[in-house]
Amino acid sequence: MNKGLSIEDLRAMRTTVFAPMVQQLEINPVEITDTGARFEIPATDFVMRTGDIVCGQSIAAIADTVGVMALFAHNEEQRIMTTVDMTTHFMRPLSKGMIEAEAIIQSNGKRMANVRIEIRQQGSEKLAGTTTCAYVYV
Repeated sequence: MNKGLSIEDLRAMRTTVFAPMVQQLEINPVEITDTGARFEIPATDFVMRTGDIVCGQSIAAIADTVGVMALFAHNEEQRIMTTVDMTTHFMRPLSKGMIEAEAIIQSNGKRMANVRIEIRQQGSEKLAGTTTCAYVYV
């Protein structure tokens, strides 16, 4: 059972917790699951590079942000955290349209948390990228 923030809380915090650049990613939480959360992100011109594909820096920023948001959704209180390690694997390009990101909490301890993020083009079974993030609570 979720004891953290609701979907509405997560949507509201996008403009109060995250930097303006992150806000421009337009990350939209759509579901809080037993193990994490799911998100939709529009592949707008803000995240595109030449060739009409989403740039890797945007994918990494999306992954890091949804990891934090998933932890906020599952923690009983809003715990301040920072990313201490992040590994991203790019498998195929993302194009214009909608992106889906699923954050799966691997561990959520007293001092640290680990989250795996899977990113795909909306409606596709194929992964476009995966990220594993480690966060320390401060």
